[in-house]
Amino acid sequence: MGWVGCPRVRPVRTAIGTILVVLGFLLAAPAVAAFALVGEVTDQQAYLDAVTPLADDPGVQQSVASQVTSALSDKGLPESAQPLVRKSVDSFVTSPDFKELWVSVNKEAQPQLVSMLRGEDSGSLSVQGDSIVLDLGDVAERLKQRMISEGVPLADQIPAIDAKVQLISRPAVRQIVPVFHQLENLSVILPIVVVILLVGGVIISARHGRAMVVGGIGLVVMMLLLVLALFLARSDVTARSSQPELAGSFYDALSNQVMTIAWIVCAVGGVAVVAGAFIASAESRRLTAARSRRAAAPRQRPFRGDYGGDY
Repeated sequence: MGWVGCPRVRPVRTAIGTILVVLGFLLAAPAVAAFALVGEVTDQQAYLDAVTPLADDPGVQQSVASQVTSALSDKGLPESAQPLVRKSVDSFVTSPDFKELWVSVNKEAQPQLVSMLRGEDSGSLSVQGDSIVLDLGDVAERLKQRMISEGVPLADQIPAIDAKVQLISRPAVRQIVPVFHQLENLSVILPIVVVILLVGGVIISARHGRAMVVGGIGLVVMMLLLVLALFLARSDVTARSSQPELAGSFYDALSNQVMTIAWIVCAVGGVAVVAGAFIASAESRRLTAARSRRAAAPRQRPFRGDYGGDY
């Protein structure tokens, strides 16, 4: 019998395997968050896929329309022209032109967002008063041209419009910016480490089924805590934002992948619990049978030879 099958080694293997599994599921939540969040922000296509549907979100449309209308009103438009302006703005934010321009603005903003999160503020995205704001100057300019073509009075005399919308308020910025670099560094290696710890722990453990159950339960609990943390963070972001509808929609767009992966990992953990329970039951039956066979086996008597008596 080799050292792996030695009864004295089995408890040690089980203890080491359990420790590895516990470390694996404890690191699972930060691994999922780092992988999904960094990938969603740093990959331009993933970012655009996430924020493009916001152009059709009524809350986003209303926030943009409100900011642009306010900026236009600040330019001293006559009272008689304001109903036409509001109508034109509302029509524009629900048009395909707005969606096209929204994609263009965010395509330009994405690399600037990454730079900003790395500590470099520039372009149409910046931290102002510890808040991330998106400059809608291009949107306002396109709207101005649209109003001119629609015959809105004095539209051609409107100067450059300074319109901005707040995406994320200062509490979230203060938390994200300092740790973004660490998240980038860990976004690839940490998920790999988690998989190695979980799989390695199950393999090393002498009780594979029980290790799978422990790992599965741990994954489910950690993913549920991650989902809860995301929910609480969203509530905090929207509560502290001057434009909660826009902030909530933007937060949902960028955290959607984290939420999706978290539920997938949670389901994987549930499957591991069920599979581990079956394996543990089978292992328990084999161990019981082996003990019964050893107990029933006749004990060998010492060989005394064929010579009678003592010397």
